[in-house]
Amino acid sequence: MADLRVFLDANILFTAAYSPDGLSALLIELGAARRVTLLTSPLAIVEAERNLEAKRPAALPALRGSLTTVRVVREPAPADVERLTPPELSSKDRPLLAAAIVAHATHFVTGDVADFGRWMDRRARLPLRVMTPRQFLTEVHP
Repeated sequence: MADLRVFLDANILFTAAYSPDGLSALLIELGAARRVTLLTSPLAIVEAERNLEAKRPAALPALRGSLTTVRVVREPAPADVERLTPPELSSKDRPLLAAAIVAHATHFVTGDVADFGRWMDRRARLPLRVMTPRQFLTEVHP
C-alpha cells in the first residue's frame, strides 16, 4: 500500500499531536510503518504549530516528532492554486489542496468537513480523494 500518497491537512497534524490515541495519530503510525507515504506542506505545519501553541503548547514536541515520518512538499505557485483548485473553496484552504495536487497525492485527509465536505468523494472534479481520517481508515486502509 506504499503507493498511497496521503496529504495531511493542518487539522490532522494538530489532532494527532493533541490526541495521540485518536484516528489522526493512527494515520501517522501508518506512515511510520511505511504502509502509506505521508505528505504535508510548510503552511499546514505552521498552522498546526500556531493552533497547538494557543491550545496545548505541551503537545508541540509530539507534532515535531510526528513530522519525522511525513514528507514536507513545496508550497504551490499562486498560478497552480488558481488553476488546480475550485474557486469556491476557501482562500485559506486552496493552497493546501493545491500543494497536495502538485505533490501527486492520492488522498487529501482532513477533519475540516465544514470547508472540504462538499469535495469529499467528488473525484471527478479533483485528481485525488478528499476524505476524513475515519473514511480513509475504513474505506481505503482498513
